Amino acid sequence: MEKREEQILQGIAASPGIAIGPAFVLGGDVVHIYPRELAEEEVAAEVERFKTALEQARQELGRLREEVARDLGEESARVFEVHQMMLEDHTVIEETIRRITAERKNADLAFYEVMRGVQSSLSAGSDEYLGARAADVRDVKRRVIRHIQGQRHDHLAPLVEPAVIVASDLSPSDTVSLDRSKVLGFATDLGGRTSHAAILARSLELPSVVGLRRVSAVVHTGDMVILDGLRGTLIVNPGPQTVEQYRRRQEEFTLLQKRLELLRELPARTLDGKDIELSANIEFPEEIDSVVAHGAQGVGLFRTEYLYLSGSGLPTEEEQYKAYRMVVEGVAPHPVIIRTFDLGGDKVPQEEGPPEANPFLGRRAIRICLEYHELFKTQLRAILRASAHGEARLLLPMISSLEELLQAKQIIAEAKKELDERGQDYNRDIELGIMIEVPSAAVTADLLAAEVDFLSIGTNDLIQYALAVDRGNQRVAHLFDAYHPAVLRLIKQVVEAGHHRGIWVGMCGEMASDPLATMLLVGLDLDELSVSPVDLPRVKEIVRAIHYEDARAVAEAALRMRSAAEIRAYLAKMLRERLPDLMEGA
Repeated sequence: MEKREEQILQGIAASPGIAIGPAFVLGGDVVHIYPRELAEEEVAAEVERFKTALEQARQELGRLREEVARDLGEESARVFEVHQMMLEDHTVIEETIRRITAERKNADLAFYEVMRGVQSSLSAGSDEYLGARAADVRDVKRRVIRHIQGQRHDHLAPLVEPAVIVASDLSPSDTVSLDRSKVLGFATDLGGRTSHAAILARSLELPSVVGLRRVSAVVHTGDMVILDGLRGTLIVNPGPQTVEQYRRRQEEFTLLQKRLELLRELPARTLDGKDIELSANIEFPEEIDSVVAHGAQGVGLFRTEYLYLSGSGLPTEEEQYKAYRMVVEGVAPHPVIIRTFDLGGDKVPQEEGPPEANPFLGRRAIRICLEYHELFKTQLRAILRASAHGEARLLLPMISSLEELLQAKQIIAEAKKELDERGQDYNRDIELGIMIEVPSAAVTADLLAAEVDFLSIGTNDLIQYALAVDRGNQRVAHLFDAYHPAVLRLIKQVVEAGHHRGIWVGMCGEMASDPLATMLLVGLDLDELSVSPVDLPRVKEIVRAIHYEDARAVAEAALRMRSAAEIRAYLAKMLRERLPDLMEGA
């Protein structure tokens, strides 16, 4: 047999851990549909066949939901509630029946065409959240079509020994239907960290790498692979030395995880007594369990765009209020920072305006909210009402000038007045903060800080705008660097401006989740770090292993350096000296 060379594929780390073993490539969860023109006398029976399939799919999802809730918890089970809701979509049902009756199409073809349209509209943009919802639509589509065709969902049956599952995509129901005793991890062409399959992989505590683009074409069933869910890589046909190296890393990671579990109830406090508020970033209410399980001191960033993007229309005040209240009560007594809609880019209101040549520099975030007062005030009233049930805080995205902030505050005052007129309760002293994510806000942070209760640095956009690098553009993505000296100076400037005005300053961008940055950020005097729940234990361990004064010296040294490469190498050296095993496991 021909010996294949070692090959490294780079993707997105979706769930931490290392798996070593044979690959099992799913042959494709393909459904075959054969167009057929119905005779008039067949139409009524075909409509009934479609309705029966819908009901069978609902019952199947209900059983799956119960099984997953029992085995993995409510958080993991909620994905099937989303799928059940899709089966209740009247637009989809009525359009499918119309095609069966008016166009005389067979039920599986009619349903396929309708769902393909929904799936295409969600997949059109580059937004990761919408891409994840497209995967949900695909999952529901296949499930119903199988019932129409009377097929069994058994394409995973050939998995008889432990293996790394490789697929173009992996539906949520595929993920939970697997025999966990035989699954070492997941590697997929598609998906992102916020896809349901990725969330479920983390719940299953199985390593996962997504977004590998062509892994299902490159890897063959039986190939030896190493899946690195920490670095987001898949190594195909590794040599003996590589396998030995990763077996050591695997053992080290296991030991590290056991040690980190012991930190859950401990404070994020440096050796010399400096407390750092360590909270979690979330996108959905169903992540509450993970926030609590990882010992976060609240939610530092609750992204709310899903409420707008997942429905067929604008979310009502009541719908939003229920979602915000669920999170506020779920993490009480800790605070929840709720960011108002960060719409824009490729997530603009569908009914308004022509396409923009550069939407990321156009109508985004607060600019849309200030243009559509009712959209904004509806959300503000919902957040304010949720503040009556716990410590909710308001966060405004992409503020770029004092004028924008003052205008937003005026609308917040109007929302409060409307609740007063209704006689509805809310926290009149709710804290207000702004995201610092564009250079103009960072440079004028002293002016903005005088008008708010806290600042939260969003590094993803701040780096993008400060360095003029489109992080989604592969040709220049290598220039996107959190350790660029300009970025560090902007962070320092924002922190000093906030503290000068007597308010706290946090960070909720991806940089806060990077263990390499922890000592630097503590030394730059950030008061709060908000990270993804799964990254929280590692960041906490670093905070607890360093001295605040030592971190300040590290930050000062980094600020004197001339390049990102020099800074990164220096921080790695400092971290390795203090926590060598953490660096090995990272």
